[in-house]
Amino acid sequence: MVDEKVSPIYQEVHRYKQAVETQDKDTFFSLWATGCETSLISLGTCYRSTDRIYQDFLLGGIQKTYSSIELDILSIEGRLLSEDCAVAIFSYRTRCIRRETGEPYGIAGLETQVFVKEGETWKLAHVQYAKTDE
Repeated sequence: MVDEKVSPIYQEVHRYKQAVETQDKDTFFSLWATGCETSLISLGTCYRSTDRIYQDFLLGGIQKTYSSIELDILSIEGRLLSEDCAVAIFSYRTRCIRRETGEPYGIAGLETQVFVKEGETWKLAHVQYAKTDE
């Protein structure tokens, strides 16, 4: 059973999954904090600011490389670090189709998402992907 205090964090993680899979701009931007600098680290590259994350990571990386992507969340743990800061850590697997060749491709790893509270809403401040061996 999920603790009601972290349940909203889990909901935001699943909204992030949806935004990655659809690349929907409005959904993606609505996830991210506006009161602090945001960042995302993916396989050795750091993207700073929600605009750069969207343009360079989501569109320039994922959308450019894959014609489709499914992000499977395999297990998730969320916890509050303070009243206005929380973290979610989960294992993931991607199932993609390479745009150029049509070949399937996927990776597995761990993802960390750091959330800050803006008003009554949890927003992403930082995301970090780490690739693991399956």
